[in-house]
Amino acid sequence: FDWLHRRLDGTDFPAEVVLTVIEVGNQKHIQAVVQDLTDRKVAEETLVRSEQALRQQAQREQLLNQIANQIRNSLDLDTILATAVQEIRNLMHLDWCIFTWYRPNSNPPVWDIVCEAKNADLPSILGTYPIDDKSSLAVRQILRREILRIDDVSTFEDVELREIFQASKFNSVLSLPIHTASGDIGAITCYQALSLRNWSDSEVELMQAVIAQIAIAIDHAELYDQTRTTAQLAQAQTQKLEQTLRQLQRTQTQLIQSEKMSSLGQLVAGVAHEINNPVNFIYGNLSYTSEYTENLLKLLQLYQQEYPQPSATILDTREAFEIDYIVEDLPKILTSMKVGADRIRDIVLSLRTFSRLDEAEMKQVDIHDGIESTLLILQNRLKNKPDRPPINLIKEYGELPLVECYPGQLNQVFMNLLSNAIDAVEMEINKPDRTSKNLTITIRTEVTDNNCVAMRITDSGPGLSEDVKRRLFDPFFTTKPVGKGTGLGLAISHSIVVEKHGGQLSCNSVLGEGSEFAIEIPLRQKRN
Repeated sequence: FDWLHRRLDGTDFPAEVVLTVIEVGNQKHIQAVVQDLTDRKVAEETLVRSEQALRQQAQREQLLNQIANQIRNSLDLDTILATAVQEIRNLMHLDWCIFTWYRPNSNPPVWDIVCEAKNADLPSILGTYPIDDKSSLAVRQILRREILRIDDVSTFEDVELREIFQASKFNSVLSLPIHTASGDIGAITCYQALSLRNWSDSEVELMQAVIAQIAIAIDHAELYDQTRTTAQLAQAQTQKLEQTLRQLQRTQTQLIQSEKMSSLGQLVAGVAHEINNPVNFIYGNLSYTSEYTENLLKLLQLYQQEYPQPSATILDTREAFEIDYIVEDLPKILTSMKVGADRIRDIVLSLRTFSRLDEAEMKQVDIHDGIESTLLILQNRLKNKPDRPPINLIKEYGELPLVECYPGQLNQVFMNLLSNAIDAVEMEINKPDRTSKNLTITIRTEVTDNNCVAMRITDSGPGLSEDVKRRLFDPFFTTKPVGKGTGLGLAISHSIVVEKHGGQLSCNSVLGEGSEFAIEIPLRQKRN
């Protein structure tokens, strides 16, 4: 059995006593052997301490691994901090664990408690708390990177901090500061509220290791946020540059459009001036010429009646001049001259209607007039040519009211779309499976249910691929050969329909089956 034995010098030592019964003759003797167990006890206590240290080390490694895993799984700062306080509380069996930021630059300076893990029956202490004295012990401690270790709050020497802890019903406190690479300062604080706790050195060492991992995680999260912010700024700058480029392209197309319209206006004005004056002179004198001619023919007829037997010289001259034919053909010539003059006047009127130089402002017009004037200008391209039959033009006009629009600009859209339709149809000429019936352009107009007017121009051309349709309205994009297309027609048309008239310009096309361009604009424009 074990025994606490006393040496001759009066000191006690642990001993093991072995009693043995010895018989000598008829007498029994008890032999006692006392063995000093001091060295064995020391070895056993050392072993126990070693086992405790290993368990604590395993606990530390477990917590560190969990924190490290959280760092790898998330770069969100709030998630990292919330997980850290929860894991610390679970592994150290705490009543409370919080993370606090020290905000010295706010007005006033505050403690900002952003995360907590606690027993369910304890109240939450999340929130901001103003700091009345920046020279207090708590501020000094966190700025100096010092650990605040209080086993019993009631015996703590700092009266102000003791009263704060006691008001919150904290019995034991362990707080470790964290300084991030960006200069932010925080703290992980452990509280025992239901009982006292003597914080062991191993627990403090464990918390120091955890704090180091949390600091690394915070630095990674802040670096990630900075990188993401930089990337977002770069993306925003890229989008701004792209928007600026698109605006420049739109401005360029508008300048080109304005220049083209200005040149067209000058051309039409010159044509109107140079053609209208002589045409009006001819047209105005045709009535007098017809009257004079009619009178002369009547006089000639009267001479024939009064002198039925003219001389041989007159008869020879009459036969040489083919007077009978002249009498029959001259009225026809004058009539054809009038038809030709009317045709010239119609062409000039169509040019003026197309350019609408006198109608630059928004007004109510007949859309069909604009389409017809455009077709009249393009009539020569629709007729048959030596290398192809005529292009069949199908008009399916609906009953349209007057439409409020910019007539000149809308006529330019018609010109661009109809010219492209003719180009598309002409591309099919050399295909052996095409006939004259296939060379077709159809124009449809109608009023939609949403108080808009729709105009659809369909061609029997080769159609468009998906890639071409995606870029169709981009400035300077064209599928035509060099020198035959600028890539501005559809871009300008899209700008006129969408931006100027608040409408839509779309393309529905299937490769090999032709294309349809649809214009839709409101009957009445919205006023700013």
